[in-house]
Amino acid sequence: MAEKTINLIIVDDSFDTEQKIISTMRTLGYAARSTRVEDDEDLIEAIKSQHPDLVLYSQGMELISLKDACKVISENTNKAPIPVIAVDKTESISNVSEAMSAGAVDLSSYKNLKHLMQVIQREVKAYRNWKQNDFLKKALDESERRCNSLLDSSRDAIAYIHEGMHVYSNESYLSMFEIEQSDDLEGIPILDMVAHDNRDEFKEFLRDYMKKEESGLEKLKTRLHKFNGKEFDGEMEFSAARIEGEPCIQVVIRKEDVSSEELERQLKLLSQKDQLTGLYNRQHCVEELENVISECEKGENNAAIMEIRIDNFDSIKNGIGVVGADKYIVAVAKELQNAIHENDILSRYTHASFTIIARNHDKDSIDSYAREIQNKIGDFEFEISEEKVNATCSIGVALIDKNSPECNEVLARTEKASDEAVTNGTNQISIYIPKEGELTRHEADSRFRSQITDSIKNNKFVLYYQPIVSLHGDTDERYEVFVRMKADDDTLIMPQDFFPTAERIGMAIAVDRWVLTRTIQVLHDRWKKGNRTRFFIKLSAPSLKDDTLIGWLDYQIKEKQLPPDCLIFEVKEAAAVTNLKYTKILCENLRKIKCGFVLDDFGTGANPFQLLDHIDVDYIRLDRSFMDDITENAQHQETVQRLAEQATERGKLTITQFVPDAASLSVLWGMGVNFIQGYFLQEPSPEMTYDFTDMGG
Repeated sequence: MAEKTINLIIVDDSFDTEQKIISTMRTLGYAARSTRVEDDEDLIEAIKSQHPDLVLYSQGMELISLKDACKVISENTNKAPIPVIAVDKTESISNVSEAMSAGAVDLSSYKNLKHLMQVIQREVKAYRNWKQNDFLKKALDESERRCNSLLDSSRDAIAYIHEGMHVYSNESYLSMFEIEQSDDLEGIPILDMVAHDNRDEFKEFLRDYMKKEESGLEKLKTRLHKFNGKEFDGEMEFSAARIEGEPCIQVVIRKEDVSSEELERQLKLLSQKDQLTGLYNRQHCVEELENVISECEKGENNAAIMEIRIDNFDSIKNGIGVVGADKYIVAVAKELQNAIHENDILSRYTHASFTIIARNHDKDSIDSYAREIQNKIGDFEFEISEEKVNATCSIGVALIDKNSPECNEVLARTEKASDEAVTNGTNQISIYIPKEGELTRHEADSRFRSQITDSIKNNKFVLYYQPIVSLHGDTDERYEVFVRMKADDDTLIMPQDFFPTAERIGMAIAVDRWVLTRTIQVLHDRWKKGNRTRFFIKLSAPSLKDDTLIGWLDYQIKEKQLPPDCLIFEVKEAAAVTNLKYTKILCENLRKIKCGFVLDDFGTGANPFQLLDHIDVDYIRLDRSFMDDITENAQHQETVQRLAEQATERGKLTITQFVPDAASLSVLWGMGVNFIQGYFLQEPSPEMTYDFTDMGG
């Protein structure tokens, strides 16, 4: 309907003329909305209020000439040039050249309405095409700006080459070749970066690549040369690109002299960092907390974990905007870095909260430490856009000693204490005091050992399923598989409660095998009934090192005659980084037996896609933290869109988890995310009843 709606301004002193035009256009099926004006003041007001598609000027107006009308229109529009059609009230249209010289796009006549309607349709179409092209150009410019920003910040060494010469190079590329400024490299042939003995081979490769009409991604391993004479082995990756509208070649160079241990160390370091603040991220906080709990369990020391929440952060964000709020969080992070004690571990926990893991503290000393932190935040004054922000913080504390529970329970205690501090008002501190009967970690391990063993022997585990739904019309069934353990009273024990114990006592692989055995049988039964089901199954870190897994899995798939790509295995990003060698081998072997691979809880590290240079995954599932306030949080929106775009460029599919509502769904669809899951669609259930055709349209 929008295409058939035309907004008109008619410069004429007769109401009859306006009615005649509107009536004729409605006969042709257009919904014409018009405003009639007689002088320059009316014309200016109409332009500002209506945003017209077209102006009709009736020749011979006394109060405003055609030339003046065109001038007024030009001076009062800062977007697309609104077309003006001069219209004669006689049959004569001999003065076309004179009308166009005055600024009109054409001259027609009210006496020849057929011709006038053809001119109107032509000009409206041209005007709307102009606006669409302008919109697309701006979108392209924004995409190029974002792309350039990503290139500049990328840790990969990237250069753009035009006719064999450097026209762009990022910081990583300059650093790799030990060059101070990009200006020093522009106009230098890329051949100069190749070792002398390898130049003939390189010239032949580049010549053949440039001859191809459709140049895809191609790689060349060669020896490279720095200006100071040092040489190193590297792999050059070539692909077609454009820079400032001109075709060129993108070259990505990766060194080949990094040992697997060093690579694993570098990737682990990147995966530990928060992208905004540069602090440790939540994932690393959890890993360090596990280590501290283990130390305390042995009686080596006592410790505590504090969660620091900025009070009334939503009000701060509303006052200084999303970008300003991000800058404030970065500034607070720096203040906290200066406030923490030696060897403490500071992390960004959520968008507006931080954690500090502090060793060698009891209830009294941690209370004093928390007040130091509060004073530091309270004294800090942040200024942005002539506005000053001075906030307080609420702190929740959980103590850690030899009787502490496992990691998830300690975090739960911390969050409960933080909730209580916030409830009590601003600038409060709350320390969690364990209730009588709460299990220590050692007690929990002893209790769960017998329960896990019994559940494996007597099939007391239960599988639950949650749909993974396509946002783009794919109606195949996809379910993530979860495991629950039945207690003696038939209540269900969640995996976050018993699985850490399974990993500590060496039973994780056995639980994984039970889940796999049962899942494969269920999958076989569903395909036999005609359901095109795919299962996404979690693998624990110990299973990554299980060298019997692939052989066993291959046998099961063949025995059950399962179709390709219906089993997809999930490994958390943190586990993959820590066990890079084993994860890479597992991924390669899964591909050989036609199973898929998901990198789970992805994207919180400083350069997450560097991991994908070494592990060829099929899907990435973004970390749940990105869904926090996704409809309002501009930083999370930008991060999700960037991750989705980069995943698409690499041929990977994107899944977002914990999608909370319909508004979030529409935001994610616009970002190019492929699949979603969350309680909004359906919570995990022992039955598979989701209607995938509902989202498929």
